[in-house]
Amino acid sequence: MLSGGIGARSGNSEPKQFYELAGHPLVAHTIIAIRQIEAIAEIVVNAPAGFEDRTRDLMRNYCGRKPFKVIAAARTRQQSVHLLVQNAQYGSVVLHEAARPFATTQMFEALIDHPERNVGYFTEIPFSMCRISRKRMVVKKGVSRDKVFDIQLPQKFDRLTLVSGHDAAAKVDATYTEDAVLVSEQARAEVHTMTGSSRNLKVTNPEDFVIAENIYERK
Repeated sequence: MLSGGIGARSGNSEPKQFYELAGHPLVAHTIIAIRQIEAIAEIVVNAPAGFEDRTRDLMRNYCGRKPFKVIAAARTRQQSVHLLVQNAQYGSVVLHEAARPFATTQMFEALIDHPERNVGYFTEIPFSMCRISRKRMVVKKGVSRDKVFDIQLPQKFDRLTLVSGHDAAAKVDATYTEDAVLVSEQARAEVHTMTGSSRNLKVTNPEDFVIAENIYERK
């Protein structure tokens, strides 16, 4: 699980994964969702520099009997995922991020039960889009919503396929912001799709925390 960011965009004084949301640290919501799933044999999580001990204490408090491992975060998200999957010990891995606290137990179970080895959640994009000239800052052309989708986590991958994709990307210095496209392009493996949820929000900016609190209050 990705939990190594420092929360620079969140407006908080500490990494956002430790920010309390509905009575629990942000990262704990995912642990609560997955700790009773028997198919998940271990939780591997990264931690930003200086927060390793705090992360271990949090994991002890929330993981129950579920084995866990805390490793140092790398400089980039892509490098951090590479380290996470290298430190995983089973043939299939489920990748998630602390910033998505609304992924449910049912979502994780459906992903794990999917017959394909490489699969993730995707949602249709409900708003209009266009290409803009960065140089002139003018509209160039529209982008069809039928051809683009919002990529969500969690995602499931064959561990060796994900490792090979990251190895290949590192060799050619290719940069990715998530792993479905990385695996498709660098490991040359098919990544299958499941229908995601509009409630599976990513908490990034200060206003996102307000929205997340309101969602939990209504729940």
